[in-house]
Amino acid sequence: MQHSNQPADLNRRRLLALVPAATGVALLPGIARAAAADPVQALVDDFVRSGKAPGVSVAVIRDGSTRFYNAGVLSRATNAPVTEHSVHEIGSISKTFTSLLLAHAIGEGRARIDDDVRKHLPPGYDNLVRDGRPIRIADLVTTTSALQDNLPDWSGFLSKVPPEQLFAEVSKLLRGYDPARFLPDLKTVTLLDVPGRVPRHSNTASQLQGVLAERLYGQPYDALLARFVEKPLGMRAGGGPVPPALLATGYNSKGAEAPPLDTPAIRAAGGLRYSAVDMARYVAAQIAARDPAIARTHQPLFGTPETSAIGFHWVIARTADSQTYLHHSGGTFGQSSYCDFYPARRYGAVVLANSASAQNTGQALADAIHAALFGPPRGLKALEAALEQSGYADVAGTIAATRARFPDLHLTEDRMIAWGYRLLAASPKAARGIFAWAAAQFPDSWNAHDSLAEAIAATGDKPGAIAEYQRSLVLNPANDNATRMIEKLEKAP
Repeated sequence: MQHSNQPADLNRRRLLALVPAATGVALLPGIARAAAADPVQALVDDFVRSGKAPGVSVAVIRDGSTRFYNAGVLSRATNAPVTEHSVHEIGSISKTFTSLLLAHAIGEGRARIDDDVRKHLPPGYDNLVRDGRPIRIADLVTTTSALQDNLPDWSGFLSKVPPEQLFAEVSKLLRGYDPARFLPDLKTVTLLDVPGRVPRHSNTASQLQGVLAERLYGQPYDALLARFVEKPLGMRAGGGPVPPALLATGYNSKGAEAPPLDTPAIRAAGGLRYSAVDMARYVAAQIAARDPAIARTHQPLFGTPETSAIGFHWVIARTADSQTYLHHSGGTFGQSSYCDFYPARRYGAVVLANSASAQNTGQALADAIHAALFGPPRGLKALEAALEQSGYADVAGTIAATRARFPDLHLTEDRMIAWGYRLLAASPKAARGIFAWAAAQFPDSWNAHDSLAEAIAATGDKPGAIAEYQRSLVLNPANDNATRMIEKLEKAP
């Protein structure tokens, strides 16, 4: 079962398969290889031309300079062109702003990273503990708080409201939610797990971060954003009004106009709105990291960059050529965002698109731009060629031989799982080889064994597939996919 290490994506299948093994060599479906004088603009143009979004605004920050690339329209109703000054909803990238406020508070000694959050709340929050383990500030900023995803909880709408009306009803609920109700409602939640164990998407956790920042400083959230981020960097007020002529209209996955996300209740978790100019300044500040608070947010607090780590909401990982980079994505009812930066290369990128379905393809576009500017990782390109030439006959041996030639070749579980899923439909045997290597390298990964089981089943080996699904279940008894597949395979003739 494929998933991304991005905390919000733990339940999505095959999304990483959109990104080719050597991103930039063969680009995501529908985006042509850039061969024009300006390869970045060609990629951005093809992103819109191929229907990924009505409009997209991209900022590329390199060696202290920024270039902007725009394509498409701000709104289908007006056909006004997107520019770098167009304002977009940045979704969950807002969480990195909120975490930065807490990083400032920690730097000033107002709080500690290992503080029990109840230390900074009124009495009466004994529910924010499970098995004797309280939620700490570190758990909030690493997405391991075990808090439910949304407060107010709109999960009840999923079964009661037709899909085409869901976002409109949720938008109505959020607009009517008084932020003053958040703390009383927080007393009613039940933790999903022991805090500090598992990364999972939680808007509630970031809403709580915003509350803590306000209580630590005695100032409103918007005032703290202006004080610590927006004014120092020359950014607009992310929670303020936007001139209609600059505001991007969002579109849902079916292309229909989506309701805007503009409510104080969700601001700290996903409600900020900025232009590519604003976000370029933010990413440039991340690359420079002159502010000690910004530098603090880049330190891994959960996991390891060898696989994937999290530090103050930034996902910290390594490329296939062992370059460390940090990234985050966001999505709202009708808009998508992605940004990343590579400190050693003094490089970063921002992608803002007015389509809810562009969150993952936006990341693929950023990866393709990076590859166009720096070239694909040589070791990964060589490995892909060697495996294809051998017909994936000896995956482990081919990887070992390639690593001897390219010692910086870095293969993560996610990268190999994505590779396997790209092969699965056309060549189950080749996919099985890739998944088998991943399962051997990451033996404690239920996901790797689940994926290997899927490929084994596709080759017709029913007993082997059942055995591998059972291994996955031992590692993760909550893996419902394995349970379903075992039942299905056992019933099959």
